Amino acid sequence: MTMMQATSTIQSAPTFSTDAALAIANQLYGHTGSITPLASERDQNFLLNANDGQQYVLKIANAAEDEAILALQQAALTHIQTHGDLPTVHLCPTINGDLLTAIPGNNGRSHFVRLLSYLPGRPLGEVKPHSPSLLRALGLYLGKLDQALATFAHPAANREFQWDLRRASEIIHRHKAEIPDPARQKLVERYLTHFTSQTAPLLTAVRTSIVHNDANDYNVIVDVQTPSEQPTVPTAIAGVIDFGDMVHTYTVAEPAIAAAYAMLGKQNPLAAAEEVVAGYHATHPLTETELAVLYPLITMRLCMSVCLSAHQQALQPENHYLSISEAAAWKLLETLATVPPALAHYRLRAACGLPPVPHSQAVVDWLCANQADFAPVIAQDLRSEPVLVFDLSVGSPLVADLDDPSDTATFTTRIFAEMQQAGVAVGVGRYNEARQLYSADVFAQPRDELPERRTVHIGMDLFQPAGAPIFAPLDGAVHSFANNGGYQDYGPTIILQHTISTPPQPSPVKGGSSNAFETITVPPPAGGRLGGGLTFYTLYGHLSEDSLEGLYPGKIIPKGEQFAAMGDYPINGDWPPHLHFQIITDLLGTSCGFNGVAAPSERAVWLSLCPDPNLILQMPESVFPQTHRAKQDLLTTRKERLGRNLSISYSEPLHIVRASKQFLYGIDGYAYLDVVNNVCHVGHCHPHVVRAAQRQMAVLNTNTRYVYDQLTECAERLTATLPDPLSVCFFVNSGSEANDLALRLARAYTGCEDTICLDVAYHGNLTSLIDVSPYKFDGPGGKGAPPTTHVALMPDPYRGRYLGMGRETGLAYAQHVQELIVALQNKGTGVAAFI
Repeated sequence: MTMMQATSTIQSAPTFSTDAALAIANQLYGHTGSITPLASERDQNFLLNANDGQQYVLKIANAAEDEAILALQQAALTHIQTHGDLPTVHLCPTINGDLLTAIPGNNGRSHFVRLLSYLPGRPLGEVKPHSPSLLRALGLYLGKLDQALATFAHPAANREFQWDLRRASEIIHRHKAEIPDPARQKLVERYLTHFTSQTAPLLTAVRTSIVHNDANDYNVIVDVQTPSEQPTVPTAIAGVIDFGDMVHTYTVAEPAIAAAYAMLGKQNPLAAAEEVVAGYHATHPLTETELAVLYPLITMRLCMSVCLSAHQQALQPENHYLSISEAAAWKLLETLATVPPALAHYRLRAACGLPPVPHSQAVVDWLCANQADFAPVIAQDLRSEPVLVFDLSVGSPLVADLDDPSDTATFTTRIFAEMQQAGVAVGVGRYNEARQLYSADVFAQPRDELPERRTVHIGMDLFQPAGAPIFAPLDGAVHSFANNGGYQDYGPTIILQHTISTPPQPSPVKGGSSNAFETITVPPPAGGRLGGGLTFYTLYGHLSEDSLEGLYPGKIIPKGEQFAAMGDYPINGDWPPHLHFQIITDLLGTSCGFNGVAAPSERAVWLSLCPDPNLILQMPESVFPQTHRAKQDLLTTRKERLGRNLSISYSEPLHIVRASKQFLYGIDGYAYLDVVNNVCHVGHCHPHVVRAAQRQMAVLNTNTRYVYDQLTECAERLTATLPDPLSVCFFVNSGSEANDLALRLARAYTGCEDTICLDVAYHGNLTSLIDVSPYKFDGPGGKGAPPTTHVALMPDPYRGRYLGMGRETGLAYAQHVQELIVALQNKGTGVAAFI
């Protein structure tokens, strides 16, 4: 848009007053009521609260608006209503039956008027948080919308439009020089170069259709209605509005644009894109090629946005809002610059339920078919050598009680003592095992939901003393090498590249750690080609420093040749001596800094990138003991074997395997701040408490019938902390027993039975306590309060009867309890206890 065009648009904008707009609504549509202006960039929009009880949006178009584009929108809305089962706005006819009417404006030019139904809800931009289910619902809606539009055609849609992603290269080329920051210019040029060389050639194979083309935060309306009084996180889309950017373009532009907006302001923007794309794919499936171009189109939309914003700023240098509004797009572009495009592609494929890395299976098939030809990686042949497979998982007793996880010396001693006791020369750390070992800051993972760390081990560990030799399992060449010296990094690292020039032949093979025998027919390599063949890599980490001597990129390492040795701590990244061995199907443009540990939420992608190393090592399945049972299996068995009174919290139950201090840890290493458990007064698994219990359990654990030192000494130490006259202990083993005893003592002392309790309270699972627990007797299956129980208001300063954090609020709730006491005294029953 030139300065002249921008000025023309401003001059042709409608300027009707609210009274004039209401008069138009009455004259053309027969509606009376009240009218309120709505925000609009170039038109005028009004919310009409009509006297018939309905709400409408009166839209008065800019005089420069092309009538054909308005007709396009009108036809599209009509088509959607007849070809799709989804909520959307619809056009309301005038008294004369017209859907589009021209009226004279104050500037002497005509303006087209439309009346649309009002879509109740709130714009996505005003709803927080953007939960995964809400973003997936957005994708689902847009997929249904484009499914309906797939059979829609209109000549006006074939227009030359600056927001058409088919013109991305042209628009960016034209305006990138207007970006004032040279570094940001170069960033946009990087994205454009990648798009031009890698993506543009694929675009001839993607579908085209008419799409909405602008599912931004304020064009998407969220259904915020909830049937309950308690606030919930919205998860439904009410519809989309503003079809003014409709155009015939790449069909995949729809989810790309929606994902670009959904990613703005997110700590983990790709996770947001995954949800939108997964929802879209579920209702309007994307082709493999469309998935390949989707992420680059997301970046192109963002680049178009900042380039056009720079152009607008050049036209309107006094408008500082333009630079503020583009800040989120720049931040996202800078964040995405650190993401390998191939990884984004694989993550979007995984979100759609497809194999993340398309050529990974070809690598796996080749490895399976050629296992008989591989050489051992260490001096021992692991196909027959006895090994000890360690449990290093989140819930492992081997590592859970380490007082200091950074105490590598103690950890090393423990590892090798276990190996010595088992009589083996090799210890093994599992592939695809979530671990709590990775405490360095580098393993922290930004995420918008639950904080996440990289915990899933995607290689295999072979524990042996420092200096143990390492051999090439098959012919390869040095791809890269480095000394990754950071704490808990790889230390000295080598990556070998392996290129297979001919497809393998079918053969009986063992597959991965499962080692089930099967016959696999290996197809020609489908991806990962380099130099005419299939290429993959093997990574060797935690080596000795001298392993890097004499290496250079391209150096040939023949099968069976020793080329490295295991390193010692702290040189090896400060780990117990071992080899980290990993297969990689795509280095993602990196080298020796390639991840060896993945985030649980990205597990499927990284396991596809890094297949099971046991495809090469070939240890028998029998050496791998069973680890944790699957959560669904546990839930099924729990339902069969445990009483139904034991409820499970959360719609998605947590599989907890460890606790420490104030945290509970899930099987994948997620840390949950525990504000629910009511029995851990000094935190979970306090080392002093654990050691004291272990020592005593090894000596004596009996009941109070006998005389022994510890029982009396415990009572003495406890009562010494209490004020007079508290001097006698009753030992119980649960809160239920304690509360039952307290009620018995109170009733015995007062001679009364009646008890006052707080609403919603739970005091235990004994019959006496259920009778004073509204959570139970007013809950499912409850029979209501017994005659001797009287419920007081729960002092809730936020949602209760009396609100506020002042002293008067507390006095009001106390007064309610006092009234209950007086009433019971006047009745003659008295009060035994307040609990």
